[in-house]
Amino acid sequence: MSYEAPFAGLKVVDLSQGIAAPYAGMLLAQYGAEVIKVEVMGGGDWVRASAPEPGGNTALSIMGNLGKRSIALDLKSPEGCAALWRLIEGADVFMEGFRPGVIKRLGFSYEAVSAKNPRILYLAMSGFGQSGPLAERPAMDPVLQAFTGFMMENREADGTPKNVISIPVDLISALYVFQALSAALYARRDEQRGRYVEASLMHGAAWLNTYAMLQSFIHGGAPPPPRPPNNVFRTADGWLHVVVAGHRGWAEFCAAIDRPELANDSRFDTTGARQQNADLVVSICSEILATRPTAHWIARFTEQRVMHAVVNSSMDFLREPHVEATGLFSYLAQPGLTDPVPIPALPGAPRPESGSRRGTAPLAGADTAAILAEHGYSEAEIAALTERRIAGRAD
Repeated sequence: MSYEAPFAGLKVVDLSQGIAAPYAGMLLAQYGAEVIKVEVMGGGDWVRASAPEPGGNTALSIMGNLGKRSIALDLKSPEGCAALWRLIEGADVFMEGFRPGVIKRLGFSYEAVSAKNPRILYLAMSGFGQSGPLAERPAMDPVLQAFTGFMMENREADGTPKNVISIPVDLISALYVFQALSAALYARRDEQRGRYVEASLMHGAAWLNTYAMLQSFIHGGAPPPPRPPNNVFRTADGWLHVVVAGHRGWAEFCAAIDRPELANDSRFDTTGARQQNADLVVSICSEILATRPTAHWIARFTEQRVMHAVVNSSMDFLREPHVEATGLFSYLAQPGLTDPVPIPALPGAPRPESGSRRGTAPLAGADTAAILAEHGYSEAEIAALTERRIAGRAD
């Protein structure tokens, strides 16, 4: 154990699918844990469906599996289940992400797993939770964005609810799962038994939307309007987002746009006044910012210390000089893909190297033979399981 690999020596058996729980498992791997991803024969985790080859890598499979090893098993067969039981021996964490009831039918409920491994931490991840009228309903990130109010709070100017495509519900849920497992691993040092940890996309989405929900709750169902000119503005050649806080911030903004007289105009000199005249503020600012290119306004706002950012595309962000100067991304070669892919550094974790375990997202079932051998299977037994399509590559 070290700061570079605080979870070294821990073994994680990861049956989760999609991105939320798998991403949490990926974080455990990046901090040193041995994470074995258990995938289904015939293609692996469903996030691989759009890969260039069966069982190959996609954006989601890379995010969810970086640093793991992958074994593909047929869990509908007794032999596949027997192999999974061997993996569970000596494991510290078991992760599953099936709809409620499925894992019990497979024979790997918390009661069954903890009976054989009493100190195991057992994560059950689902869309809506393990109980309640919606428990068995299938769900993905945008479903929970809609259900929990996030889409409505993020609606367009015309009132149309808006889906954020960068899977915020999945990612925030993953971080809460990682937090819960990390805390449980810390507490388990003084405990004789493991524990059952339940998480859901609904949990994560609720916290993601808590600020907007509390604003609406406190203000009687209608959150206070934004404080203009906190907005996205079109420039002569692009877009800028500007944030203005307090009278000092407003004065700095007015100086930056060469309209210092607006700072003390009674229609705009307080936050309340600007809110009351929000349409006029936005109209004036929009007209002024549209007259000059983005680079001009960046220089002026930087000089006046106005909070702002150019509205980049993802690829623009990747090529930002500041991003390159800080070394935020490493380019890592991945199985099944021609070009190395950009992976951001994780706070507190060493930077993964291309070709290393931590820097590689395996193809589905790529490590099956090695993992089975490590768990007591002979070459002949592995060959037999592979021939019968009970274990092997998932393609």
